[in-house]
Amino acid sequence: MEDLKTKLAWLNQEDSIDFIENKVGKEPWITVYLSHKSDFEDIGFFCALIPNSKIEDVLNNYSWDLRIGSGMPGCITYGGKDSVTKYFRFGNDDGIEPLVLCRDFYGIKPSYQEVSEEFCLFHNLFYDSKNNKYLKFDEDGNEEDIILLDDKEVKIKLKEIKQFIAFKEMHLAVYFDIIRYSNKTLEELGIDENQEIPKKEKMLYHLSIAKFDYSMIESHRTISLLIGKKLIEGVSKVESGIWPYEKQKEHTDFIIGVDENGENIIHSCDPKKLANYFGANPGAPHYLTPIFFRREVLNKYFANPEKFSIGDGHLRCSGLWGLRMDNNHEKYVMVFLGDLGQDLSSKEQLYWKNFNITPDGDKISKVAWKRGFLAEFADPEKADLLFKYKFELFQKKWIKEFGWPLFKPLTTEDQHYYIALRIPLSNDQAEFDQQVLALAKVFIDSLNEECLKNFIPPKGKDEKGISKFEMFLTVEGLNDFQQHIKFLRDFYDLRSSGVGHRKGKKYEKIAATFQLAERDLIVVFEDILKKAIMLLQYLEERLLINDECNLNTSGNGS
Repeated sequence: MEDLKTKLAWLNQEDSIDFIENKVGKEPWITVYLSHKSDFEDIGFFCALIPNSKIEDVLNNYSWDLRIGSGMPGCITYGGKDSVTKYFRFGNDDGIEPLVLCRDFYGIKPSYQEVSEEFCLFHNLFYDSKNNKYLKFDEDGNEEDIILLDDKEVKIKLKEIKQFIAFKEMHLAVYFDIIRYSNKTLEELGIDENQEIPKKEKMLYHLSIAKFDYSMIESHRTISLLIGKKLIEGVSKVESGIWPYEKQKEHTDFIIGVDENGENIIHSCDPKKLANYFGANPGAPHYLTPIFFRREVLNKYFANPEKFSIGDGHLRCSGLWGLRMDNNHEKYVMVFLGDLGQDLSSKEQLYWKNFNITPDGDKISKVAWKRGFLAEFADPEKADLLFKYKFELFQKKWIKEFGWPLFKPLTTEDQHYYIALRIPLSNDQAEFDQQVLALAKVFIDSLNEECLKNFIPPKGKDEKGISKFEMFLTVEGLNDFQQHIKFLRDFYDLRSSGVGHRKGKKYEKIAATFQLAERDLIVVFEDILKKAIMLLQYLEERLLINDECNLNTSGNGS
C-alpha cells in the first residue's frame, strides 16, 4: 500500500511542484538551464526575459514562450505581395529575450550553452575558462562565483539576476518540462487519465497523467507530464545597490588617543566628519590624525601578491584601490584617519580595526614626516623597503655598466617571492623560513652565472654560484670582498640546512652563526637584509662608475 502511495505521489509530481513553487527564485542560486535524463525521468529547465508589460499575456498560457535554441538574431517577414522584412536582435518582435543561448553546430563541433553577453557586461563578469564559470569582483578584489556552467546545467546567482531584470524592467520566466514514467498501468495504480491546469501567483502549469502506448520499453506503462512556467520579478532599483543606487558606505571608529583616565578615545573615520585645513568640522579630529596598527595587519596582503602590492609608503589592491601608509615606522603601521575612511571599503575598515592599537605616544616615522609634511624626498628606512629600493636601482645601473643583469629577473611563477619579501611581521619560525627562501631566490639563486663565466678563466667556468661570483670579483681586481662572500655562503647554508632540507646538526651550527637562539627572528632577518644592502653598496662603489643611477640618490620609493 505504501509503495502504491509513493508511486502516485511520484506521478503527481508533488515534489517537483513543491520545489518549483517554494524553492525556485527563493534560494541563492537558480537553475536557468537543465537537461537531465534517466530511466524513468526526463527533466528540462529553461528561461527567458519577459517585458513587464507582457506578464499578463504570458500567464494566460502554460506553454513556453521561448524554445531552447531560439532567441538568436534573425528576420521576420510581414505581409504578402508587398511584404516587408525586418531584422530583430532576438529573432522575435514580442520583446522576449533569452538569458541562456544554446549553441549548436550540427554535430560538426560540440554544442554548449552561454549566458547573455549583456548580463555578463552588466555585472562586469570574468570568464574563468579553467573552471567554466563566471566571476565577479567586489570593491576589495574578492572574487565571487556568479555563473556555473556544465554540459547539462547552468546556474546563476539569484541576486545578480534580480538586479539585472530590475534595470531592464523585465521578469525572469523559468520554464519547466518534467516527464516521468511508471512501470504500473493506470488500472494497477487504480486511477484514470487526468489533467489539471492550476494557476498560482506568477506560476502556471499543466499536469497530465495518461496511459503510455508508444513505448518499446516494457517498464514504461504510464506517463506523467508537468509543463509550465514561473515568473521571478526583480528587486527595486533603489534597493539594487547598482549605481546610481549604491548603498552608502558605513564608516568604522578607530582609536585616536586616550582620555585623562587612560581610556581609549574613538572616532569615526568618515572624512565628512573630520576637520581639515579648510575649516570643516571645527573641534573634530583632523583628517591627518595618525592611527596606529600592529604590523601583522599586512599579513593578509603579503599572502596574496597576485592581488595586492605593498611598497614604500603604500598598499594597493590591483587597480581597485590604494592606501597611503607609513610602513617605515619602527614598530607599527600608521595610516591617517581620513585615508582609512576615504580609501577603504567598510569591510576592509573592519579588518584593519582588528589590529588598531592605542597610540602610546608614538609618532609617525621621520620618512613619513619629511615626505608628507616637509615635501622633501627621503629614502625608506625599514630594511626591507630600503633593500628593494636599492636593489632595483642597482640592477638598472649594473645593466647600464655591463650590459647584463647581475641578478637574473625572476620568472613570472617566482615573482611572488620578491613581492612578498619583507621583514617578518612576527617572531615566527615558519615566516622566517619563508623570508629566507624568498631572499635566497632573489639574491643567490638568481646570480647570473651564464654571464659571469664570460669574465673568468676557463678553469673556473665549472664553479657554481657564489664561487663563480667570487672569481669574477677577483678578476675585476677586487681584494676586500671576503666579508661579503662569507655572508653569502653563511646565508646560503642557512637556506639549505634550514629551509631546503630537514633541520639537523648543520642547521644548529649555522643557527649559532646568526645567533638565532639569542635574538628575535625579526631582528635576525633585518640584519640579513642590511648585509645584503651593504654588498650592493660595496659593488656600487667598486665597480659601477655611472652616476646617473647612484644608489645614494634620494627618493620617496613610490
